[in-house]
Amino acid sequence: MSETHLHYSDKPGNGMAMVKALILPRAGFNAKQGLPNLQSHWYAANTSAIELDNFFETLDIKPTEYLPITYPHVIAGSMHMNMMTNKVFPIRLLGSLHLKNRIVQIRQIARTELIDIDANVGGFRLTNSGVEFDLVTNVKVNNELVWQETSTFLVRGKFGGKENPSSTKSFELESLSDTTVLGKWHIPESRGREYAKISGDYNPIHMSPWAAKMFGFKRDIAHGFGVVAQAIEQSKALTKISTDDAIQMDVVFKGPVFLGSDVTIHQNISQHADRYDIYCGDNERPNICLSLKKLEHE
Repeated sequence: MSETHLHYSDKPGNGMAMVKALILPRAGFNAKQGLPNLQSHWYAANTSAIELDNFFETLDIKPTEYLPITYPHVIAGSMHMNMMTNKVFPIRLLGSLHLKNRIVQIRQIARTELIDIDANVGGFRLTNSGVEFDLVTNVKVNNELVWQETSTFLVRGKFGGKENPSSTKSFELESLSDTTVLGKWHIPESRGREYAKISGDYNPIHMSPWAAKMFGFKRDIAHGFGVVAQAIEQSKALTKISTDDAIQMDVVFKGPVFLGSDVTIHQNISQHADRYDIYCGDNERPNICLSLKKLEHE
């Protein structure tokens, strides 16, 4: 299989990528053909102080001299979008559901450090619901791996997963029971536009209630990673972990968090001290399940 490499010397724009997402025809996923060998590279990337400060202010997060654990995902987000709208990628971006993420932060990244970002299309798994596929991202500083992520997406459809599901499965987080509310905050209706300015993700489901309804949602929804970043701040989980510790963050998006909603974060320490569930409004089931834990050094 031939390789496709996208090289960037600056943050790639998303305007043309969104146009491609809306109008470019796609072949669709074929299990026999699999996914292309598509890679993206951005070396000596610097963190925009303005964008990072805007991130802290918009999400009401206490500023630090280090990147939040979710922030390299924000920086690489435009790379991901340009990969998923590249002509060799067979799946429509707007038909892909962001399902889950696993991030391993080996050490904190100072906001002044230059970082090298490599991203590639990973594997896929046939499931009862359709097909899951991964985007894998690695961040290095001076050739030292400091942060890595696997983002998992789901495309619903009949791809043979019911008859012949893949033997490997992605991780899962089950809902907690008998939880205690740790914190509550409000997602303003303007959050979609505000966070899009930070992330570059102008997906219509975050911009307009009418556009979101066209994609099956009852109204416009918040960017999931923005909600997760606020949940981490509310949990105070990372204040219990040394700055030198390696951290693993797992998150499963189980339902949308709507703009204009109140959000609560729940925990049951006796059941699972590293786990948190995030609820939108009066929903009876968690919309996001989150795990944050320290990794033991080898």
